[in-house]
Amino acid sequence: MNLAANNIFIRALHDPLPPRVADIVRLISLDRGSPEPLREDIEQDEELNELWLGAGEHQVEHYFKHAIFPNPGPIDSLRRVDRQPMAKHTVPTMGFGLNISNPVPDMLYGYNRPRAFHQQQSQLISMGAEMVANDEGLMHPFLLVEFEGQGPSGGGNLWAATNQCLGGSASCVNMAETFNQRLRQCRSSSARPIDSVVFSVATNGTEARLYVTWCQFQLDYYMARVGSFLLHDPEHYLNFRKYVRNILDWGNGQRLDRIRGSLDCLFEDGGN
Repeated sequence: MNLAANNIFIRALHDPLPPRVADIVRLISLDRGSPEPLREDIEQDEELNELWLGAGEHQVEHYFKHAIFPNPGPIDSLRRVDRQPMAKHTVPTMGFGLNISNPVPDMLYGYNRPRAFHQQQSQLISMGAEMVANDEGLMHPFLLVEFEGQGPSGGGNLWAATNQCLGGSASCVNMAETFNQRLRQCRSSSARPIDSVVFSVATNGTEARLYVTWCQFQLDYYMARVGSFLLHDPEHYLNFRKYVRNILDWGNGQRLDRIRGSLDCLFEDGGN
């Protein structure tokens, strides 16, 4: 109820995506040229088989940390932060008293400030904590992951994880939209709002659901399903892995370039 009261909604499966969101989803669905695990290795993966038999949340998280979700190094532009509360200023609120709890994502991917924005430090300093997602200093997050256990030792369900994705991803989108408000006030002709699209994953070790979240009319937040993957089917496993890697490449490429360019525009405009 609190999510809906703050204009945060999940879209029906049959509702089409807005064109700008659909374009990004098409981009992250493209095939990759890089090597991928062999189907035979996936079928014989003993740890993956244990997840299928039933596993707790910690075991699910442990597997995906080394198999699907890489942890960028200290010299990389991307950064991953695990199990840290998001800052209160990131959370959307309509001011009706039905506030949303601060999200605590199991995983959150964003940017490593000194590496990603080395040439934009002066502008970032002038903006304070506006682009900072948590106390770890993660910048402008774009991918969120929530884990649940399943089976005899689990007990969670994907609806709980999906609800967490909804609140967490809307908070990430809200950060980008706050940045866009600055850009709309910028006098530079080069200033353009960035894509505030954010992706999230809910998984219990046997199924993964990929979602995309965006803001519409600068007011409403929507989350829609991109795909569902049965992780013990090698084709589904590889397809899910492809989506994750493509999202990280998008975040480290096109999205990061747009944010850098926008920060440069604000700096040229006197910090806005």
